[in-house]
Amino acid sequence: MTTWTPDLASRSGPRYLAIADALASDVASGRFHSGDRLPTHRDLAWRMGVTVGTVSRAYAEAERRGLIGGEVGRGTYIRAASGDASELLSPNTDELGNLIDLTFNFPPPAAEGGVLSETLAEIAADEGQLQSLLAYQPCAGRRSHRAAGAKWIALSGMEVDPDRIVVTGGAQHGMLTALAALTRPGDRVATEALSYPGIKLAARLLGLRLDGLAMDDEGIVPEAFDALCRSGDIKALYCVPTLQNPTTATMTAQRRAAVAEVARRHGVAIVEDDIMRLLAPEAPPPLSSYAPELSYYITSLSKTVAPGLRVGFVAGPPEAADKLAAAVRTACWMAAPLTIEVGARWINDGRAERILAARRREAAARRTRTLAVLGGYDVKCGEGSLHLWLNVPDPWHASTLAAEARARGVAITPADAFAIKRRDATHSIRVCFGAAADMAALDRAVNVIAELLESEPPESLGAVV
Repeated sequence: MTTWTPDLASRSGPRYLAIADALASDVASGRFHSGDRLPTHRDLAWRMGVTVGTVSRAYAEAERRGLIGGEVGRGTYIRAASGDASELLSPNTDELGNLIDLTFNFPPPAAEGGVLSETLAEIAADEGQLQSLLAYQPCAGRRSHRAAGAKWIALSGMEVDPDRIVVTGGAQHGMLTALAALTRPGDRVATEALSYPGIKLAARLLGLRLDGLAMDDEGIVPEAFDALCRSGDIKALYCVPTLQNPTTATMTAQRRAAVAEVARRHGVAIVEDDIMRLLAPEAPPPLSSYAPELSYYITSLSKTVAPGLRVGFVAGPPEAADKLAAAVRTACWMAAPLTIEVGARWINDGRAERILAARRREAAARRTRTLAVLGGYDVKCGEGSLHLWLNVPDPWHASTLAAEARARGVAITPADAFAIKRRDATHSIRVCFGAAADMAALDRAVNVIAELLESEPPESLGAVV
């Protein structure tokens, strides 16, 4: 049983709803795992100084949202925690098969299946090549695979020597690799105040402290970054300069130069997550190109070509190559050579770019379709994005809207999941239109959201306790 006590300092409204909202936030942040037991009603009520009835209503609300369950003899437990593999395995259906899940920032479908069959046949026909791909490889990756990574990075407007690149099992592994090479437990890392939730999980694993930075329509505010650096020892900056997750903000060239200048002035390393860059071809060159001596540039084929291949690349400063390779070796020895070979072949012969073009077309069509319904609200959705960021209008609260949408068969993500600190959470939701199985499912989902926004939120179940 956990010793969880919700933090209600920044929450208003009925106490039972505040407790349910706090639980939703902690689940989204990765604090819990599926199956974790919560305190009993009586124990939590005693520790919080509220009635048992208040806790009972809070748990009932959390169960209605699908966060928790209860069994006689087992108690109250977490049903599905954010980031659990069990949810990632079936993103478009719940246990009843009727949930349209728009919480995952997945790319839309493309016709890569047939291309994969051809490539595997090519590899299998060369027995010597196949055998070598099933053997151990250099931890940083084969030279040919690193060269393919350099070619892929060049499409984003940055030339990198293959010797500076390590091959990883996707961008998440790349982020962990870069941070492991750069930091030690207890180090402080700056990031956007609203950021990709994976950075919180990585920081927890590595024992890092995160500091959220103020943002505007272009992402990180350079003055806020400078002020934080002057306030103490900041080891690194992790950020997504292009189609930022979750706000879809893209830094201009001037903003990138300003952020890079702050990093250079204070000697702060830059960990740039640029996996969305090739979906936004008009974006400026990578932030890393403005301070290459400080930068660890991360990209992959996940959002642009094929998530299941788990092909990623990290390009660091020349002197960091050995540390990056050591971090890969510690985590998994090497990225899977067979799938990396598939990705490398696609990069080298142009198949990756053809799949990318198909994904761009489908993403653009879905973006247009979604904005036709939700574009009248306060939304941000940069061109090329796979999701939109919607500021929820009064009298709705983001978590309440998410709960009501889920009750109607649509899953969306409230801002709590992205906030580095609770105070940074806004009344916003992320809607990932790339995750819908098809256009028909997307239409149903966005219409449910629109109908809710045009209606009144459910009334309180009773007086404030």
